Amino acid sequence: MAAEPISPLQVIQHKELDLSRRVEEARRQAEARIQAAREEARQIIAQADQVGRAEADAFYQRGIEAARREAETVVAAAHREADALRRQATAGLDDAARHIVDIVVPAEASPG
Repeated sequence: MAAEPISPLQVIQHKELDLSRRVEEARRQAEARIQAAREEARQIIAQADQVGRAEADAFYQRGIEAARREAETVVAAAHREADALRRQATAGLDDAARHIVDIVVPAEASPG
């Protein structure tokens, strides 16, 4: 029994089947690459988000620290100013008291 010769139609059908398999394999490979690229993109975005949040938090903390230092400076200046005003007020009270005493007890009045 000799092998039957393959007709041109059968050759074409075999070629079409082979090409269909190759196209399907190429499609699967392309889809796998697309999925891998999407996953890599998700990971890059997640990492960038994490880094961005960390940098934003560090920036925020630096701002809070700078505001705290500025507030401490303002409070210290206010304390210094309050102390100076207290000293002025005390000195003014002493002068006022002497003035009142001078008015109440005239310098010309002599005891007895």
